[in-house]
Amino acid sequence: MIRLRTLALVLGDLLVLAFCYLMMAVVFTEGGFYPDLSLYLFINESNGLMRVAVVVGTLILGMYFLDLYENTRIFSRSRLIEEFILVFGVAFLVQGLMFYVQGGLVMARWIMIAGSALAIIAMLWWRWLYSLLLLRVAGRQKVLFMGNTAVARRMAEHIEKYPQLGYQLVGWVTEEDEAGTVPGGNWIRLGDDLDSKVAEIKPDRIVVSGELDPDTALGKQLLRFSMKGLKVETAGDLHERLLYRVCLETVTPRELVFSKAYQPSSWVLSLQQLYCWVISLIGLILSLPILLLVAVAVRLDSPGPVILRQTRLSKGGVPFSLLKFRSMYVNADKMSGPVRAMENDPRITRVGRWIRVSRLDEIPQFWNVLRGEMSLVGPRPELPELEKQLLKDIPLYQQRHRVKPGITGWAQIHHEPEDSINATVRKLEYDLYYIKNLTIVMDFVVMFHTLKAVMLRIGAR
Repeated sequence: MIRLRTLALVLGDLLVLAFCYLMMAVVFTEGGFYPDLSLYLFINESNGLMRVAVVVGTLILGMYFLDLYENTRIFSRSRLIEEFILVFGVAFLVQGLMFYVQGGLVMARWIMIAGSALAIIAMLWWRWLYSLLLLRVAGRQKVLFMGNTAVARRMAEHIEKYPQLGYQLVGWVTEEDEAGTVPGGNWIRLGDDLDSKVAEIKPDRIVVSGELDPDTALGKQLLRFSMKGLKVETAGDLHERLLYRVCLETVTPRELVFSKAYQPSSWVLSLQQLYCWVISLIGLILSLPILLLVAVAVRLDSPGPVILRQTRLSKGGVPFSLLKFRSMYVNADKMSGPVRAMENDPRITRVGRWIRVSRLDEIPQFWNVLRGEMSLVGPRPELPELEKQLLKDIPLYQQRHRVKPGITGWAQIHHEPEDSINATVRKLEYDLYYIKNLTIVMDFVVMFHTLKAVMLRIGAR
């Protein structure tokens, strides 16, 4: 979930920003604009370190909200400068607001101005150096693909498109008549002396795509490579590591039935139920004033019930009544049937549009969590009628029911649209990845990203 290279970037940003503000604190306290204040007094008696921490923390959060930790490669310096100016502008705004809330944590004016100017320049150089080190000094892992399949070609194209991910395509092992269909890299004909070719190319990992019989000569050769320490993995494994979702084309019924990967630990599920129950109870209590205001607004806006009850599917495909504030006109589905909401949906009321964008319509689902029908994090609960239709095109769609559905989820924070079968397949791949990697840490990462989506109104319809 959190790449080591991303963590290194965050730590580097922290050090660079802290250094810039502390450097300006030295300049302006030792005989500068604040001659009566020494660096010692700034740190020990004026709460200086905490002031710096507040500013740096604001900037780190601002860069996170602008996805500057998702897209670490510098494609445009001018765009990066614009984004930094926006982030620092927000930091100045936060400092202004804090003056009225907690003046003791506000940075001195000239230290803030000069430190921010220095920090923008320093961050540009640091980000450029980080990108340079990432691609040239740390290098990229050399990948040799074995098998020409659609999944392998997609992974190869993804690696070529995003070199900052740390991988480099160095070759393919395919049949002779497939040489012209593979993107980039050296071509090795299946049947050649694979040992000498691998020794020549020196890949860091071999990615196998398609079925492989371990009793064949090729299978035995791969076993030898693995025994010697060369990483051998499937295209599905690489797909998960690069895209954070499983590859549905590589998931087999045998894996779903016999592998423990898709069977979350019972103690993790028990602990999840506990903290979801506690958070939901607190959430309901704290949101009571908002609940009352939304209820009144829904009632005044259009005739009909305030709370909408919809039959959805929980763990194991068991139906339950999902609760949410009504955001559509009564009987809105009579003409269209049960379909998902779309952009500029005419079925949505004026208040409904507002509460959907702000996600306030979801608050009553805390009660579903308290009743044990849902979790805070998980696949979104589906309408039975829609699932019946989707199963015709996506036979594995029911596998989402291995865990409780959630108010938010791994698929939701990746903001996949729901306007095509391909998009639904990708959402299922995210859901299966979540089931396969379900941990407490992952749940809180999803909740944190959901908070970002709510604040920036991302993905709401």
